[in-house]
Amino acid sequence: MGSLLVIDAGNTRTKWAVLQYENGAILQHGVMDRHEVPTAWHGCDAVAVANVAGQARHDMLKELLKPLGLPVRWHASTAHACGLSNGYTIPEQLGVDRWAAMVGAWQHYQRSCVVVNAGTALTVDMIEKTSPGQARFIGGIIVPGMKLIQNSIVNAAANIGEIHGVFQDFPLSTQDAVYSGSLYALAGAVDNLVQLLSEHCGHVVPCMLSGGDAATLLPLLQKHVLAREYQLEDHLVLQGLWYLERELS
Repeated sequence: MGSLLVIDAGNTRTKWAVLQYENGAILQHGVMDRHEVPTAWHGCDAVAVANVAGQARHDMLKELLKPLGLPVRWHASTAHACGLSNGYTIPEQLGVDRWAAMVGAWQHYQRSCVVVNAGTALTVDMIEKTSPGQARFIGGIIVPGMKLIQNSIVNAAANIGEIHGVFQDFPLSTQDAVYSGSLYALAGAVDNLVQLLSEHCGHVVPCMLSGGDAATLLPLLQKHVLAREYQLEDHLVLQGLWYLERELS
């Protein structure tokens, strides 16, 4: 098999990549902006999809993929994959995007770590290494993402209007205060769980971030936190799908 098409259908965006099946190298990638098949999808050998955007998105992707005539696997979270155990009481209820991201981060680090997806919602998940090559997902949180936090303030308070602020250490306008406060809230959620897992494991753990707001969040984490390892990975869910496919093939 030569190339694998991986699709991450999130609540806001549908991201995709064509990966070299042998080693997971990204050959092409993009974000769907129309209900059309990107040229790069032609010539792939198989498709792996992580969809958390509901049945309508599933149906739309199914119709787009049908003319390609490729085998398609619609992934769901499982109790165990790629050396990682899923601690959810009902494993399949864990969002498959979170599961794929954790698989990707675990395969990268092979040690205890925190995995962040900063999208429509902010998810922060903790992985504990249990033995060489083995780990378990021991818990995580979900909070509103950057836009949801700002919109909640706009909708609940009078005379704010649309938020066009910038980050300031010491905000002196309402717009900057809302923007900076939202970013501080997300950074605090991430840092609290990095600290929690570090204390649980007895050593400082790394943190891998992905998602549309990850690049905005990263500088704040790096600026105000000492002795922590934060790393940005734009295609973490897509890479996790590649690992899941490799194990199932």
